[in-house]
Amino acid sequence: QYGSMPLIEPLEYKEVRRLEELVIAIDTSGSCSREVVSRFLSETYAILSRQENFFRRMKVYFIQCDCLIQDVALIRNREDWLAYEKKIRIRGRGGTDFTPVFRYVEELRRKKELSNLRAMIYFTDGDGIYPRIAPDYETAFVFVKRTEGMHQVPKWARVFCTADN
Repeated sequence: QYGSMPLIEPLEYKEVRRLEELVIAIDTSGSCSREVVSRFLSETYAILSRQENFFRRMKVYFIQCDCLIQDVALIRNREDWLAYEKKIRIRGRGGTDFTPVFRYVEELRRKKELSNLRAMIYFTDGDGIYPRIAPDYETAFVFVKRTEGMHQVPKWARVFCTADN
């Protein structure tokens, strides 16, 4: 108090909604080149870097998939991310089926390797087989450019196009 006026100090803590677990799936069918994927990873890194404390405590699964899971990398810190981005090698080049990634994520959740997943980002050209049932986490399909495949995305998923930014 200062005289008869109470002084109120700000709280020494604040509630922050953190994204600690994330799945980034990359469509490795013939339409996604290493250069395009690297640019997508760089832009995603820049966005996540702005999130308070994201890189202090994180678990990011990078999953490459065409019609099968081709590669999985677990990223736990900023250094892992930058190293992966530098050495990424695109594996696959077959047709596109999005469902194996969703099944793989459910398996990780069943094994408790993912316990607080709130989002998946799927980088794609959009032409492929989509899951029929919505997962209980946010899903965004990110397109390099506008394509007919954008209209195939299920209503429960979000759609973004990097060409619009």
